[in-house]
Amino acid sequence: MSDEVKSMCSASADTALDNGCRGGGDGSPSVDHGSSTVGSTPDDRGAIVLRRKKPIAGWRLAVIFACIGMGLFLSLLDATVVATMLVDISAEFQDFRTSSWVVLAYTLTEVGFAVAMARLSDALGRKTVACASFAVFLAASMGCAAAASLDQLIGFRAAQGVGGAGLYAMAMITYPELSPPSRVVLVTSALGVIVALAGVCGPVIGGLLTTYVGWRYVFWINAPCAFVPGVLLLILWPKDYQLFVKISMRRLDYLGAVLILSATVLPVFIINQAAIQDYAWRSATTISVLVIGGLCWVGLVVWQRQLARDVRLRHIRPQLPFHILTSRVMLAAIFDTFLSGFVLLLAIINIPLRSQIVNLYGPVKAGALLLPMMGGGAFGCALGGALSLRRNNTFPVLVAASAILAISSGVLSGLPDKAEPPAWQWGLEAVLGVGIGLKISSTTFLAVLQSDFEDHAISQGIIAQMRVFGGSLGVAISIIVLIAKIQSGLQDSLTPDQLASFYRSPLILLQFGPKQQLVARQAFIDAFRVDMYVCVGVSVASLLVALFTYQRHPPSVQSKLEDLERELARGAALMGVSETTEA
Repeated sequence: MSDEVKSMCSASADTALDNGCRGGGDGSPSVDHGSSTVGSTPDDRGAIVLRRKKPIAGWRLAVIFACIGMGLFLSLLDATVVATMLVDISAEFQDFRTSSWVVLAYTLTEVGFAVAMARLSDALGRKTVACASFAVFLAASMGCAAAASLDQLIGFRAAQGVGGAGLYAMAMITYPELSPPSRVVLVTSALGVIVALAGVCGPVIGGLLTTYVGWRYVFWINAPCAFVPGVLLLILWPKDYQLFVKISMRRLDYLGAVLILSATVLPVFIINQAAIQDYAWRSATTISVLVIGGLCWVGLVVWQRQLARDVRLRHIRPQLPFHILTSRVMLAAIFDTFLSGFVLLLAIINIPLRSQIVNLYGPVKAGALLLPMMGGGAFGCALGGALSLRRNNTFPVLVAASAILAISSGVLSGLPDKAEPPAWQWGLEAVLGVGIGLKISSTTFLAVLQSDFEDHAISQGIIAQMRVFGGSLGVAISIIVLIAKIQSGLQDSLTPDQLASFYRSPLILLQFGPKQQLVARQAFIDAFRVDMYVCVGVSVASLLVALFTYQRHPPSVQSKLEDLERELARGAALMGVSETTEA
């Protein structure tokens, strides 16, 4: 152990404990993680101490991974499961125009709390946050199943999103942490496969249950699916087993959490409210909320910069560390995740919705249309991990994936107006899925390689949050396009009463005359075409952003494993000095 570290940790027992030799945080010595990662300097904020743990038994680790993976699957499944349910939900509650909030209420709270849950787990522990998230998710799901009105359903969906945020964040954090170091790439690829499968399985499962037993059963089945893994984690996950020593609750960045929540939720909220015409685009409310959302982003950056520079605030663990915000590669990965999430959720929601109106498909057939995308996504995630197994190839993979998204979205914009979808649509969806899968695995892997070990949880939380944030904005934009096309195409063809009925349930078009049915179908066709044009533009922007992830000598898996061994050795030394000082 170096003299510098000894001098920092041997002054007294109280000083050692306060400085993080056991608890991590204020004043604890940070270490140089090498030039291959985003790092903090020795005079930076306190670092969380790593400790070497005895490996969990193989069978127990497999069960823990399965339970955490189920949590991730449920979290993402419930974000998209309502895609094939919206028509039936709007018919029951007689409000199609507001039904988009069944999707957005969940995604907004999920995006708002993802980073907060990641940081909270640094203080309370991964196991505690994971089990609590299962409990919240289960209780809110039961509320959704029993909802007596659309407002109740939206409210419980928002609560469900809080639990989903915890399940999502804990999976992204604990898979790499609990896995043997030599299996980090494998488990990262597994995460990507789960993300891709869950996102596309949602509409398929939703369609099946809605058709044969009713949409409420989509939420009822969450009871056993969440209860069993939650209880198993409570029993099998060793107490306090995690790579990092916990930090104190007083070290959490509460202001940063509020700023991130406001900055992500407010813009999407008001954009959707303006889209469904609850507020005019030029109204004082709309403009004010958008301005406040923008100011929250500015305030967040300023606050994180202050935390990094003010010695009086170094005891606070930043919600979005400033050295991540100033890292070219990490910032590019964050923006790329946001843009790919936009394309992912927009496609998952709008492909089955278009088929239900244009092709008059039932929920099952509409959901089945996404099966090629599911297969392509799983393949893309596995391929992305394999390509970076020996050498870090995330840069070329991200660039190629952006091109795939742009091309496939452009071709899908030309779907013809026919009773049956063309055969090539299935192939194009598979290609789109491959592009999304490559994006998911590569950005997740990039965050693992580029961030410090002490920032692992927060970097994965940011990646998770930005993916859902982009998807939420994608859904909101698609609603704007759809409402605009309905208004421009149907106002001259339908009476005010018919238009109001259409807003309550689009299936009312089956009662319209042949000419009016054609006009209504054309509105959905045009809206989908514009949505795909938007996806092309977003994918091109993603390609430009991906260029900023280029590194002449990118960090490899092997170099990261070597860094981990050095960090564990230093953590053991610090813990040893602390215990000696106490004695």
